Amino acid sequence: MVGAIAAPRSSGRLYERLFTEGFSLMRQRFGLYAVLAVACAVSAATAAGRGNLLAVFATGNPVAVFRTAPINAVMIAALIAIFFVLPTALRRLEPSFRMTFWRGVLTVAMLACLGVATDLGYAAAVIPGIVIGVLLSQALIAALLRTGEHGSLRDLFAAIGGALHGSIALTRNHFMTTLGICALSLLMLGVPFVIGLIALLVLDALDGRSLILTAPALFLLFVYCECVRYVLIVRWYGRLTNAPLREVVQAA
Repeated sequence: MVGAIAAPRSSGRLYERLFTEGFSLMRQRFGLYAVLAVACAVSAATAAGRGNLLAVFATGNPVAVFRTAPINAVMIAALIAIFFVLPTALRRLEPSFRMTFWRGVLTVAMLACLGVATDLGYAAAVIPGIVIGVLLSQALIAALLRTGEHGSLRDLFAAIGGALHGSIALTRNHFMTTLGICALSLLMLGVPFVIGLIALLVLDALDGRSLILTAPALFLLFVYCECVRYVLIVRWYGRLTNAPLREVVQAA
């Protein structure tokens, strides 16, 4: 069984047992991820043999491949999975944390605010966008952990403002390290996913039926990498706030 919580411990080394713990986080919700993987396989089965995804990718508009049914299904399933990976990771800091409807609304609103803020920075120049992104990188976790399970519209604006201010306060004196953590966490997700996507395209060109296996495999790869990424992010937040972490252990 999974989900027993060990006694609190300090943040320790950021990278200790990182990939093992990512696997443990993934296992806690594996039933849900398996259902989403089956949905990806079904979508791939309906499209298998009807087109060459590698040819679509090579048309001069690589983004077009993400609009095809198999890849689109993977991306939608990945988006759904994020809303389950995040609370699972946050329970390392707060074991009683639950992703309620209110916190889901707060997550969407917080991501929208972060997107607008960083886009404005990138519109001015690349460097301001990076600076804003790093300074506000802890805002989502702060917003979710510092608010209750329910709230009002007024609470929503207060939570967003407090989280943005709190993130800046946490990261401004640790800017370069936070920048490195953010870059590494994105590489942990982006590099394996791109390699997996290329493998999917090549195998599809060789045999269209391979999509039935490679599409769910690509989704599960995304989930695992996202779990590892959030383990690192939560560990860094715990170190910034001096919060004790709870290690997920196996119950007898």
